[in-house]
Amino acid sequence: MNKTDEQLVVEYFSDMSEAFDQLVSRYLKLIYNFLYGMSKDGEVADELTQETFLKVWKNLKKFQANKNFKVWIYAIARNVLIDWFRKKKNINFSQLDFSEDVLFEDTLIDTEPLPPEIFERQEIAEELKLALADISPDYRMIILLHDKEDLTFEEIAEITNKPMNTVKSQYRRGILALRRRFGL
Repeated sequence: MNKTDEQLVVEYFSDMSEAFDQLVSRYLKLIYNFLYGMSKDGEVADELTQETFLKVWKNLKKFQANKNFKVWIYAIARNVLIDWFRKKKNINFSQLDFSEDVLFEDTLIDTEPLPPEIFERQEIAEELKLALADISPDYRMIILLHDKEDLTFEEIAEITNKPMNTVKSQYRRGILALRRRFGL
């Protein structure tokens, strides 16, 4: 029987250090893929992944067992990423903290293919990577967390410290930006 993340955290504090190894192996690839998708640099993603797991290890005693571990670890990875972007100073992160009003066009029913269907098409995978690199980092983060990491909008709102409607709005705007890029 696979143990839950929360059970592994409890075991780690009961002098079962292999429990932390299981958490690392469970999330290593997911966190790396998320950080690579945002940074577009394998070396940077390696470095940020190591920093994320170091912070997880240092702060594990602060984890609240009634919380979702997956959301908690992605929030740490997001914060590590934001720190890296700030050091890089190529992106104005003050834009990430603004709440945005929902536009009428964001509430329309969409009949176009869903992003998970687009991700599965090998012939446009590389174009999609390039298109993702061109959109706003907050839109890219939400799209990657939702469509590649299968997180809910509620979990993403928790990770990004944004209201759920803002997350949904930014997701829709990011998808619209991608569609415009592909002429859809």
